[in-house]
Amino acid sequence: MNYFRYLQNTPYTFSDIGVTVDLTDITQRAKIAARLRQFTTAMYDYIIPEDDRPDTVAVKLYGDAKYTWIVLLANNIMSLYDWPLTNEEMFDYLTSKYGSIDAARSGTHIYYTSQGDRVDAITYSQLPVAKRGTILTPYEQEIQDNEAKRRIRVVLPRFLGSIEQSVKTLYL
Repeated sequence: MNYFRYLQNTPYTFSDIGVTVDLTDITQRAKIAARLRQFTTAMYDYIIPEDDRPDTVAVKLYGDAKYTWIVLLANNIMSLYDWPLTNEEMFDYLTSKYGSIDAARSGTHIYYTSQGDRVDAITYSQLPVAKRGTILTPYEQEIQDNEAKRRIRVVLPRFLGSIEQSVKTLYL
């Protein structure tokens, strides 16, 4: 199912050239995502394997890339920046951002309280020992953030028909 075909079009005028075109109103995505998240009992945790993309996850789980939209909407993934990087992409990203992997491993540390709040070094040093949490290098923080993106929620395949029907009734 191509869920875009159920979205309404909105006329938009490019005033500088005097042309009006119908554009798909993607702001309706929020309505579809809210409806999809109502299926929480039909969902389970899934860990994205290395090198998988949204379309390959849809094929593995549902047998067809046309269900990529369900994988993305169920997890409020708006762009590929919300998807985990591969090891190679992570290496390139860290090298680009910090200059080298060694620099990322030895860069300015990131401090957390025992409650998980991020604080600066001075605040951290002034906390009672019992309130101090973890100290991470930029490398550790980036790896941790990327790995957290690997855990998503996916819909059980037997509920795909119900979800498609639900989305159709929103716009028909």
